[in-house]
Amino acid sequence: MGRIFEKMKEGLRSSVFPGAVLLIAHREKIVMHEAFGAAMIMPEKQEMRRETVFDLASLTKPLVTTAAMALLLQDKGLSLEDRLTKYIPEFSGGDKDDMTLFHLLTHSSGLPAWRPYSQAILEQEKNEKDFIGSKEAETTVLKMAHDEALIALPGEKSLYSDVGFILLGEVIEQVSQMSLDLFYTQQILTPSKSTESFFVPIDESPSDLEHFPFAATEDLPHRNGVIQGIVHDDNAYVMGGVAGHAGLFSTALGVYHLVSAWNSALKGSGFLSPEIATRFVTRQQGREVPEGSSRALGWDTPSHPRGSDGPGISSSGHHFSASSFGHLGFTGTSIWVDQEKELVVIFLSNRVHPSSKNEAIRKFRPELHDIIFEEVVGA
Repeated sequence: MGRIFEKMKEGLRSSVFPGAVLLIAHREKIVMHEAFGAAMIMPEKQEMRRETVFDLASLTKPLVTTAAMALLLQDKGLSLEDRLTKYIPEFSGGDKDDMTLFHLLTHSSGLPAWRPYSQAILEQEKNEKDFIGSKEAETTVLKMAHDEALIALPGEKSLYSDVGFILLGEVIEQVSQMSLDLFYTQQILTPSKSTESFFVPIDESPSDLEHFPFAATEDLPHRNGVIQGIVHDDNAYVMGGVAGHAGLFSTALGVYHLVSAWNSALKGSGFLSPEIATRFVTRQQGREVPEGSSRALGWDTPSHPRGSDGPGISSSGHHFSASSFGHLGFTGTSIWVDQEKELVVIFLSNRVHPSSKNEAIRKFRPELHDIIFEEVVGA
């Protein structure tokens, strides 16, 4: 593991991230689970630990929202061909009427990547204390998402969209008649036998979380400084800390348990049928999928898998097979799973601490995955 340790130390020396936890499993055995650097460097220094809890950011999409959609599909509560208007009639008009759940899960809905819905609510908080996190604030965000104009026709273009997953979170609540965090806890977390992955509602008492060591994220002046133990994403924050696109917190081991539930399902003994699990982690093809898309259903696949050439390189590096699946999170988190080689790499960092302008991780991450593959699996 010497090359892997050295690469992680290089990441620290080069300020790619203040700290990280790396968990590697091969053939269902954890072969490395180590902490590096600091969980916080300002306003005080705190050591990174294997038990450190990270804001997973967009890893919420596959681990919560996608898993919930797969379960509802399995239970015949919905169909991927259903139009979004079936569940959210307010989301309608023109080409929006043609958008399906499949479009949303494959990021081909035509919705924009992101919108600053939080700004109006943060302003209103100045005049109306405790508005952030209220039901009214959540409803305000959802209404803005309902009114959102398309920037492409459904199925025309591959464009990663937070807005689409905010709407999927609403669909899950409509179909299940449960809040998203309750559905996650009862239907996804409990079967995984993990206790280290959870949402943190912003009205949670700080004393309830004191025994959890949280990795710090960004220094945000509009939210009074360095964020720690509260969701980093502003839209998820004003919605109360629970949303379809962001909000999940976890340790590396907690993420591994959730990923293992998917791997078990693929082998016929998990929370999903192997047919549905396979469908969700497989790159989608067909006339409804834009040319060049690497998207599975809620998951991603290597943009340039092993043996192929392309203008860029996948965040999984050069070696992961075409049957691999994974996802990234804005805060510096990632999952990559190679089914063929039975390799799982969970890399959680706080690269946005103290500033999200640090994007050195884009070059570092594929290099790290290349070294891990070569050392654990073999070139």
